Amino acid sequence: VAICDIIPVAVLEETVGEQIRAEGAQVLCFQTDVSQEEPVKQMVQQTLDQFGTIDILANVVGIAGPTKDVWDMSLTEWQETLAVNLDSVFLGCKYVLPEMIRKQYGRVINFSSGTGKQPLSHRAPYAASKMAVIGFTRTLAADVGRYNITVNAICPGGHEERSLELARGRADYLGEPFDEEAFRSRFRATPEKSVIAGRWCADEGYTQKGAGPEDAAAIALFLASDEAGNMTGQDINSGGGVMW
Repeated sequence: VAICDIIPVAVLEETVGEQIRAEGAQVLCFQTDVSQEEPVKQMVQQTLDQFGTIDILANVVGIAGPTKDVWDMSLTEWQETLAVNLDSVFLGCKYVLPEMIRKQYGRVINFSSGTGKQPLSHRAPYAASKMAVIGFTRTLAADVGRYNITVNAICPGGHEERSLELARGRADYLGEPFDEEAFRSRFRATPEKSVIAGRWCADEGYTQKGAGPEDAAAIALFLASDEAGNMTGQDINSGGGVMW
């Protein structure tokens, strides 16, 4: 298993690396800015040098970007969000797919978001980037299916900490007070009186607990398996009923 993050390798080794090794797997850790081409290219090559092949690519990356209206936003803020959330997916696929095509097998799993399917006020760069990941996933699936490669996307949503971050950012931008305790209380309430993704939810099929990272991880495991060999070009929701 090769993992990368913007955080130092030592931190990766002591956290995720140790967890993976405990399961009996070899681990290669990289500190990589996945929005930049050369570091991604080097990471892929070093992974191939170490393991000889790459069977599964999971592009799990994202930053929230600015919380403001488009007319108050700088071009740099826009570009930075798309570079991390979208360019990284392109670069990962660009440098891994030749190996998958060579051996006529591969699984690509791209992480989008619930915001890839519905608007999120004051978060245009984030929404645009995550919607683009879905379009990229569907198109790439059509391009590489003949090589026995599947490409799918996961759309997480309804995660408490993530929703809290977005709600706080929106309140700060609008100059409104934000009560974290009240937000968490509503989020964890019954479906009829819960708030998920910053909105009140009526009795429309939302699950009580929303969804967590473990739910998205379970979907990723399925997509990486042989059982999902005929499933491609799909964007799968993992949000406790937030997205339909």
